[in-house]
This record gives sequence, structure tokens and C-alpha cells, in this order.
Amino acid sequence: MGRNRTTWESRSTWNGGKTTLIRVPIVLKSDILAYARAVDSKLISDKSRIIPMLKGDFLQEFTLGLIERYIEFKRHNYHPNQNSRKLDTSTRAWDELRKFQKLVQESPELLRD
Repeated sequence: MGRNRTTWESRSTWNGGKTTLIRVPIVLKSDILAYARAVDSKLISDKSRIIPMLKGDFLQEFTLGLIERYIEFKRHNYHPNQNSRKLDTSTRAWDELRKFQKLVQESPELLRD
């Protein structure tokens, strides 16, 4: 016996509750889903920034924004030690993050499927 309905009950993986089906251009699908997941998980909460953030490559801007937020978080929660009084992101410990940041800025296509 086949289905006679086009919807079915299932557990949502979205924090926001019920979902709906929308039609979007295929080329925008991954960016729109990434943005929706970010909003749903509260990574983006300032709704006034929605329109400006969609200019250009959203995933690139989103990733660079997260890196900046992480650095600011570390700077705010930094505890001075005998080696330095303030956070220094030019040290060797930050090399990989700087490499990743540069890759996202200059060659994000290398990270795509």
C-alpha cells in the first residue's frame, strides 16, 4: 500500500520547531541551509544583520566572523602570565588558525565539495 499523504511525522532536528518546504535555487541551497542552521542554533542572533550578511559568499563571511568572535572571546578571557600581559595571536600556537583564516579569505573554493 502506497502513501496517500505527502507529509509524515518525524522528529525535527531543528530547535525552532516545525519546518516547511520551500523552493530555492539549487546554487543557493547550501548557503541558505547553513544560514538557517546558524540562526536555529543561536550562532546568529542579531536579526538586523540578515540582509547585509547575505551579500557575497555567506559561508565565507560566516566562517571569518566566527574566527573573529573566537579571537575576541580568547582576548576577553585571557589571563596574563609571565610571558605576556595580553593575547598575542602571532605566536606559533595560533599558526593553524591563521592558515585556516587565510585559506577562507583567499581560496575558499578549495574547501568546497
